[in-house]
Amino acid sequence: MRDIDDTHPTRKPSPMSGPLAGIRVLDLTDSRGEIAGCMLAALGADVLKIEPPEGVNSRRLPPFSSRGESLFWAAYGAGKQTCRLALERATGRSALLDLAQRADILLETFSPGRAKALAIDETVLTSLNPGLIYISICAYGRDGPKAAWPATDLTLEAAGGRLSIQGDQDRPPVPVGYPQAWLHAGAQAAADVIIALNERAVSGRGQFLDLSAQEAMWWTLMGAQGTPVCIGDNPPLAGDDRGSAPPPPGPQTLEAKDGLVTIAPGASPPGTKTAYTFAIDEARERGQSAPALDAVDWDNWLPLFQAGEIDRSLVERANEHLKAYVSRRTKLELVEWALENNLRLGPLHTTKDLLAFPQYLARGVFNGEGESTRIARWAHLSRTPMEPPTPPRETAMPGWPRRASADVNADRTGLAFEGLRVADFSWVAAGPTIGKALADHGATVVKVESATRPDLSRTLAPFIDGEPGLNRSYWSFLYGTSKLSLQCNLGTDAGKALARDICDWADVVIESFSPGTMERMGLGYETLTTDRDDLIMLSTSMLGQTGPLRRYAGYGQQASGFCGFHYITGWPDRAPCGVATPYTDVVAPKFGIAALASAILERRRSGLGQHIDLAQAECAMMFIAPLILAEAANGETAGRMGFDSIYACPQGVYPTRGTQRYIAIATETDAQWHALACHISDFPFRTPDFDTFEARWAARSGINAAIADWTAGRDAFELERELCEAGIPAAAVQRPLDVVSDPQFDARGIGQVLHHSECGDVLHWGFCTRYSAREQMIRTAPPCLGEHNEYVLRDLLGLSDARIEELARAGALE
Repeated sequence: MRDIDDTHPTRKPSPMSGPLAGIRVLDLTDSRGEIAGCMLAALGADVLKIEPPEGVNSRRLPPFSSRGESLFWAAYGAGKQTCRLALERATGRSALLDLAQRADILLETFSPGRAKALAIDETVLTSLNPGLIYISICAYGRDGPKAAWPATDLTLEAAGGRLSIQGDQDRPPVPVGYPQAWLHAGAQAAADVIIALNERAVSGRGQFLDLSAQEAMWWTLMGAQGTPVCIGDNPPLAGDDRGSAPPPPGPQTLEAKDGLVTIAPGASPPGTKTAYTFAIDEARERGQSAPALDAVDWDNWLPLFQAGEIDRSLVERANEHLKAYVSRRTKLELVEWALENNLRLGPLHTTKDLLAFPQYLARGVFNGEGESTRIARWAHLSRTPMEPPTPPRETAMPGWPRRASADVNADRTGLAFEGLRVADFSWVAAGPTIGKALADHGATVVKVESATRPDLSRTLAPFIDGEPGLNRSYWSFLYGTSKLSLQCNLGTDAGKALARDICDWADVVIESFSPGTMERMGLGYETLTTDRDDLIMLSTSMLGQTGPLRRYAGYGQQASGFCGFHYITGWPDRAPCGVATPYTDVVAPKFGIAALASAILERRRSGLGQHIDLAQAECAMMFIAPLILAEAANGETAGRMGFDSIYACPQGVYPTRGTQRYIAIATETDAQWHALACHISDFPFRTPDFDTFEARWAARSGINAAIADWTAGRDAFELERELCEAGIPAAAVQRPLDVVSDPQFDARGIGQVLHHSECGDVLHWGFCTRYSAREQMIRTAPPCLGEHNEYVLRDLLGLSDARIEELARAGALE
């Protein structure tokens, strides 16, 4: 990578604009891909939205401002210029073909076959412009037996496996509280086209990208992706056991004085007090404790419970004291308590809370007031900052000049980051996912880790063959592919010195420690760049590197509370169940990859690096942005809707034949509703009285009950096919084991078997986007702990035998 940079005759600072300044994007998406162009515009690209004559459907989606303007469009149309073309007409197609010859990227969400029918598909456009990067965002991808099936957010969440792992055990699975599938697909598309821009900088050529929203949802399951591979089964509570298995011990949601918090009493770091200890100490001071509780070491209660030394009833008694402790304090007081004592707690922010939260105000997350409020930025780049979003505006056809022909590299590998050197100090999921993207696309990524304090992901089930071990966790497999592993004990001075050598070797440093940790080890950005200006560092944390709560530690479960997701997910008649898995850990990396890949692309031109501050909670708020804007504009605080949706009616998860088996059905258009009403025999709602969304919404309870009566006793998979072939969006609620055997997955070849040095041949999961410039997705299996010590120390860092022996004696390689 440095060789590429050094070919530039000058190394002048770029202007203070986004890292994608000068990149031209044609955005032909509808609401299903709207966020992709929004993200590219935020990073400085010139995004031209091509709308049909009647306007893109995003303009007509709720929620609305008091003036009747779509806040969905305000959120995801931001930063774009728009013009209208009738692509069914020769003049419209001709104008598009001319624009495509001048563009760098084209985004589209056409149904498979439509672009080809209009003669504007990737074959036509890339023949006119060989440098064009063309991405197609489809429900199931461009090919395979389900490619033409209709889909909605709910049915994709069901088809991708997420729905099956979510919700209260005594009720059917419930979706995330705001539609997510197309946002995941669109954000992934933005990240992937920027990766392709980096590949074009090497090869001189564009390519075609084929993205499956179903596969994007599969990549949100985290460890649940591994249970079919490791043990040939579904994760707990995602199969027939959904309604019968006991819940995990310890409360999840508690009432504070002014709202709700989520707390993980068993997740305190070793050597620290747990929330139970504080609660029982206070109860003892108030004369409310009991000898049986006082006799327990509550700082180590979870191992005691797992060993059977304390029973569930005793934990439940401790829960009552913890509930009382929490109820006497406000959410902000509890946040400060958790910060001071390193506890794992998250406030369940409402949309109203988000706009007033001191951390977000201090970091300038929002700008504007009332109906003009917008999320100002989702990443903080030190040298090429993101500009605050501007409202979308209609424009005349731009006079983009033609692109000059690029030098073409005949020896194309398709690897975007070949030659790039990366030091990866991140752990668990969010940061490692960003490092994985660079590694899978060709970078030399050294994972810096230690057996003295192993990456938490190496300790989490599921394990290959059900056998625990630091080299057998599928969690670490998910985020460790194509990387090298170096043991480096950062708890020693020699380990810190070795870490400095690794940072000096690297072009990019990724870290996810609590803010300030890298500085205390002498590895902060200012220190590392004292004698060099080309280093890029990405720091990712829950709440960011600045602000009064920057040191707040936690995982994605707590971040889901901070960013508003936990509160809105569940049933209106119950406390929120929250989003399954550390959810922000699967949202934030898409934004992190986009920001980092943009900075790498900009570095190719300028030769200069920068620091990227990525707060996971801020990224995740982009996935509920319309709800936040509705709060700011109208004072509408988003609540839990269960199966209901402001975009589809009827929508629900309905029972089918078998234990805990369901099918998801959702109709977003009048045509889909009519098809459903005509398809169900003796359906009492098949009258003109229910032709409007409003009428169906008013009668949704009766409609849903009638659909449930019809689906009960039917096979979910047979019914799925029947409905989809009739043009009705539907999907069996697939468990992870179902997804693995989905014929669509088999046809698209997302599974990839790689040889692991301890576990042998293991099935891994490839990209949700297929890149035409390369055949193989993942390059190598994830490493064992310290597997590449010798290679990294000798070949990459060039250390002598004497230095290596010295490091070993000092405990640096443990």
